[in-house]
Amino acid sequence: MKTKNVKESIVQDSIYRKSEDQIGYKEYTEKVFCKWMFLILGSVTAVLSFLVVYEIMIGWGWTNPLPVWFWPVMALYMLGMTINFLRLTVKIDSEGLTVGYGLLKSKISWDRVEDCSLDENSTLLYGIRLGRADGKWRSIYNVIVIGGPRVVVSLKEGRIREVEFSTKNPEEVMEKIQYHSQKF
Repeated sequence: MKTKNVKESIVQDSIYRKSEDQIGYKEYTEKVFCKWMFLILGSVTAVLSFLVVYEIMIGWGWTNPLPVWFWPVMALYMLGMTINFLRLTVKIDSEGLTVGYGLLKSKISWDRVEDCSLDENSTLLYGIRLGRADGKWRSIYNVIVIGGPRVVVSLKEGRIREVEFSTKNPEEVMEKIQYHSQKF
C-alpha cells in the first residue's frame, strides 16, 4: 500500500507553509455528494415504488401473495437509505474529527489520533465498510466520484485502529488533523 506521511508532505511543501492561524483555528466542514450512491439506491427506490403502485392498481394474482404492507415498507426503507447516503460529511473542529454518511458517523476525539497519511491505492468500492489493512482493522467511508487518494487516520487504541475517508482536499484535511492531534 502506498501511503504518504503527512509530516513528509508538509516538509516538502515548506515554501507554501501556512501559519498556524490559517491551519487550525477555523472549523473545516466538507459535504461530498455521492452521485453513484444516489443513482444506485434511487433506482432501487424507484423500482420498489413502482411495485407499490402496481400492487395497488393491478395486483399480483399470486396464490400466496406477499402481505399488503411489504412493498410500501421496502420502498420507504430504500428511500430512507437513499437520503442517508446522499452526502459524505467530514467535519474537523477543536473537539475532534467526525466522518460519516447521515446518521452513520464516527466521532474521533483528538487524544485518540496518532497520525494521518494518504492512501493512494485506487478502489472502485464505495460506501461504509470494515476491512483490514497491514494487519489493522480499518473503518472506511468512501466515495467513488472523487477517485483520488483518501486520508487514513491512525488511532492510538481500540479495536478499529484506522479510519479512512474520501475528501476533495486531502492535503488541507491532513494539515488540520496533524495540527489538532499535536496538541494532545
